[in-house]
Amino acid sequence: MNEDWNIVVCVKQVPDADDVTIDPETGRLNRSDAPAVLNSPDANAIEAALELRERVGGGRVTAITMGPPPASAVLEVAVALGADDGVLLTDRAFGGSDTWPTSLALAREAEELDADVVICGEESTDSSTGQVPPGIAAHNEWAQLTYVEELEPRPEDDELIARRDVEGGYERVGAELPVVVAVGFGENDPRTGGLHRKIYAETEFEPDTVDATDLGIEDEVGLANSPTKVGGMDTADPVARENEILESTDELTERIEEAM
Repeated sequence: MNEDWNIVVCVKQVPDADDVTIDPETGRLNRSDAPAVLNSPDANAIEAALELRERVGGGRVTAITMGPPPASAVLEVAVALGADDGVLLTDRAFGGSDTWPTSLALAREAEELDADVVICGEESTDSSTGQVPPGIAAHNEWAQLTYVEELEPRPEDDELIARRDVEGGYERVGAELPVVVAVGFGENDPRTGGLHRKIYAETEFEPDTVDATDLGIEDEVGLANSPTKVGGMDTADPVARENEILESTDELTERIEEAM
């Protein structure tokens, strides 16, 4: 590995959670009903990538995303914040991909970029599976660090140490490079991009574009290669609740026993 790390940060354009709806017949999101924004946990991923570059003392941060051409807007956000470059994975063949082919495409591009570290938000607000970061690691047979709160690079040993959230506390885990990191939502304070970076991102930056054929996975992505299926969905009717004030704990205990 190089002393200057090659860091890839995965970002995603999602419907604004405040305005999203779901088609009850297909079980799929009505993405056209809501404005598209940067996935909130990915802001923490971008900040973690920039902080890691600073702590290593050098390197390169490249943002990648998969989606239609308008998804390049989230790459502009990453570049405005300080990422060095961006790559858009775009192809009609990607349409309908669930987390398995999506993580495959991202894994192949990370491999193509010769990534030392891949950083993702812990999940996306439009599906909330948390499956893509581990999927990238699985496809490339790389180490993974999940639910990460803090990162400590050890470039002299080609290692990355993570403080990760566990039930009842935290643990410190080390991994050899290359490694995939899933940063916990809200675990850092994303910076604000400077004016010159914002102007550059909006007026000069052009992402590299990559399609499924470029990655050699044109027969492994899309709806046909997505094992996740929505079996059905329904809307639960609200349950009426009754409130009653009891005079003593003995009476409360008696009522609970009657209910059981």
